[in-house]
Amino acid sequence: MLPDKSKFLLLLCCILSLGFIATNMVGYFVARDSLSKQISGDTLPLIGDNIYSEIQRDLLKPIVISSVMANDTFLRDWVLAGEENPHRIQRYLKKIQDSYQTVTSFFISDATLTYYHSSGILKTLSQHNEADQWYFDAKNMTASHEINVDFDPSAASQLTVFINYKVFDAKGKFLGITGVGLALSAVRELIEDYQYKYHREVFFVDKKAQLTLHGTQVPKGTVPGHNIIGADIEQKIINTDRSSFNYQQDSQQIYIDSRFIEEFNWYLIVRQTDEYLQGSIFDSLLVNLLISLVITAVVLTFSWRTLSGYQQQLEKMAITDKLTGLNNRQMLEPVLEQLFKLSSRHNYQLSAAVLDIDNFKTINDQYGHPFGDKVLVAVAELIRDLTRESDVLCRWGGEEFLILMPNCSSADAHSFACKVQQQLATSSFDIEQRKINIELSIGISQKEHEDKAEYLIFRADQALLSAKRAGRNTIVVN
Repeated sequence: MLPDKSKFLLLLCCILSLGFIATNMVGYFVARDSLSKQISGDTLPLIGDNIYSEIQRDLLKPIVISSVMANDTFLRDWVLAGEENPHRIQRYLKKIQDSYQTVTSFFISDATLTYYHSSGILKTLSQHNEADQWYFDAKNMTASHEINVDFDPSAASQLTVFINYKVFDAKGKFLGITGVGLALSAVRELIEDYQYKYHREVFFVDKKAQLTLHGTQVPKGTVPGHNIIGADIEQKIINTDRSSFNYQQDSQQIYIDSRFIEEFNWYLIVRQTDEYLQGSIFDSLLVNLLISLVITAVVLTFSWRTLSGYQQQLEKMAITDKLTGLNNRQMLEPVLEQLFKLSSRHNYQLSAAVLDIDNFKTINDQYGHPFGDKVLVAVAELIRDLTRESDVLCRWGGEEFLILMPNCSSADAHSFACKVQQQLATSSFDIEQRKINIELSIGISQKEHEDKAEYLIFRADQALLSAKRAGRNTIVVN
């Protein structure tokens, strides 16, 4: 049987293909009787759907990125910790900007009114500065985010489309505004691509039907910041989330398809005149079918890559400890069974070592859990550097680590444990500008003739308890 992912893509392909074919064939036969009805009722809405799909792919991505930033616990924790070490937030913003190829990324703290940018601290905002008024307006808006076209403070001559997203802590307290920016020229090029691809005018208007965003050329008969059409036509757009209609203007038939995009709080307008309809209806059918095939391929490719990416990410998350990056307990259990069986079948030695950080609770109580987490990461990296390629290292739980060592006797495992302790003894961990010495208690066991793999771990754990009772920083072989 086909995998679930392949079944889904096959079903999606059938739905898209059948949907596009049916829509275009119906449009072809309807067009013979009423060209105007076919345009306003079928062709233009379909093109609007296609453009909307591409806008979701190209222009809604920055909104998603800004939303992820606003809900990122790192950003919240850094602000709540007093905005110490601004280089951390600068690196964070730089990584966002580089990873998603935006022209800017920023965070403005409501506590200090500091404008943090991927290049560093740009300035401190002031209510008395007209150029900074956008922040205080955005702070008081009821929506979670807004789209704003303005000059980039880091590049004063560059107009940028900003996505401003509010940041709140867990209790709902306002912390500031974060987001990313796209170069206005790049957004206009995208719109220009849509217009070229579909041979229609594409632009955006706000809830007052005022022109807000367009391609490199201003649409005919429109002025930025002014109503695009008369009041009667305006009502047809702003009174509904989706509309398609036509009207007469200067002896020319104008066709409009509008769709409200909630994330932008704008209306997407797709407009055409009857001049475009001079070609053959049959040629239009072929063009629409070709467009449908292209869109189907794009959707299928995007869906395949998205599903594959999520599947790989979920598989990795299921077997990886989030804090240390080591294997987790769920991953180790099946590996243990496999190594145990191979050891019995090929008659080679198998040892296990359980390592526990001494006095870890005291470290947490004295310095705090975030500091303790960094200690765990540092110890994990040290142990990982000393293990062999064939060894299996995991975080066993809390401050405990477990290593499975195939082709390794208990004596060799003891030597390895000594090496770990020696490395710890000669290493001075500098965490958050504090130097701390770390010690490990280690319990070791070697596979003998156990019937179950769990008993190998049980004996190593018992050896660890003995090491703890013996005064800590001790190695015990069971």
